[in-house]
Amino acid sequence: MSEKEGWGFASNWRKAHYIINGRSLCGKWMFLGELEQGNDDSLDNCTACKKALQKRRAKAKLAELKEKGKIEF
Repeated sequence: MSEKEGWGFASNWRKAHYIINGRSLCGKWMFLGELEQGNDDSLDNCTACKKALQKRRAKAKLAELKEKGKIEF
């Protein structure tokens, strides 16, 4: 995970959005403020960002397992 990645919450947002390199995973927002790590299961998080983050992490985990030779396709 990069330092430019985490949950951001601007004052005009109803929900926190997961930000990667200044852009939310749901694609609706740009953000350059402080980012929070963890807290992935908060009710205040954007549902679309949570789903996109789960997919992103699953892809990374699958690629890691393929690389180690534990899974073959």
